[in-house]
Amino acid sequence: MKKYQKFLSAGFLSLSILNLNVASSYAGELTFKDVKADYWGYPNIKWAMDNNIVHGYPDGSFKPNQHVSQSEFLAMLIRAFRPTNLPTPLASERWDAPYLKHAQALSWNIDTHSTTFSRGKAAQLLSNASGKKYTMNDSIQYLLDLGLAEGKVARTIDGFHKNDPLTRTEAVTFIERLRQRINTLQPSPAKEQKYSRADNLIVYKNTSFHFSLLLPKSWDGKYTVTDTIPTTAGHNINFLNKATKHGILFTISVWNKDYWNKNKNQISGQIQATKLGEKGSNVYVFHTPTDVQYDPSDEQPMKDYQMMFHDITMIKNSFTLQK
Repeated sequence: MKKYQKFLSAGFLSLSILNLNVASSYAGELTFKDVKADYWGYPNIKWAMDNNIVHGYPDGSFKPNQHVSQSEFLAMLIRAFRPTNLPTPLASERWDAPYLKHAQALSWNIDTHSTTFSRGKAAQLLSNASGKKYTMNDSIQYLLDLGLAEGKVARTIDGFHKNDPLTRTEAVTFIERLRQRINTLQPSPAKEQKYSRADNLIVYKNTSFHFSLLLPKSWDGKYTVTDTIPTTAGHNINFLNKATKHGILFTISVWNKDYWNKNKNQISGQIQATKLGEKGSNVYVFHTPTDVQYDPSDEQPMKDYQMMFHDITMIKNSFTLQK
């Protein structure tokens, strides 16, 4: 990486190995005529297919943008967790009866009258499955804060587009992310709760360079921050996973603006750098490591690192410069 490698310490590029899809999702390629390898939801659809959560159609299509019903979403969600106490279907019942019964037994927000199913309703069911009972808006904020959703046009309640119908691709994406978070479907409380963002977020403030980040509460006690020695190019602030000792999760580089403007094309050609903002003579740039930051033979620290790495998109989007 030429002269930038010293400044970047470990050399930082995107790391495909840190995609958290389960190993079975690399068993083979998808062959659907309407899902290409560069489609944004390709890895999520692949995960769902490899884990028998959803299937394609006889004509060789997946129909990634087809809308799903409440029952279809429940079936996908419950299949992802393979509960052992799923009711046995009766010959006289509809195909979705076991899934509806299971969801009702867990006190989830099931709508037995509506014929439409929206992204907002899916958000409520996902929060239910996590053991919560929130309003629709609180459920959406909960998903955004935990990194289970990124919003449709922005990482906000409005940007989530709660009234839009849910597509098949969106459904399996939400479900895969939840499956990475929890191992068992949870019952929802009988009484509606009020969501407090402080329950799930830690505020990290850097007083030297005047910026803040929102970190998941699950990171509490699991991360540390180190600063590199400043150079003429700038300064690195590394966020590390303690379990892997020196496992860098991500770095925020504070570049000198003149240096950045002169070299940004070359720098961006060597690392996947995302400019977060600028203030005074500083430019703030976000990037992740190119090399594996854990020992693959050490299973628990590896999983811990991967779980934290999954939160990084949410953290990056929370970057705020202080006045």
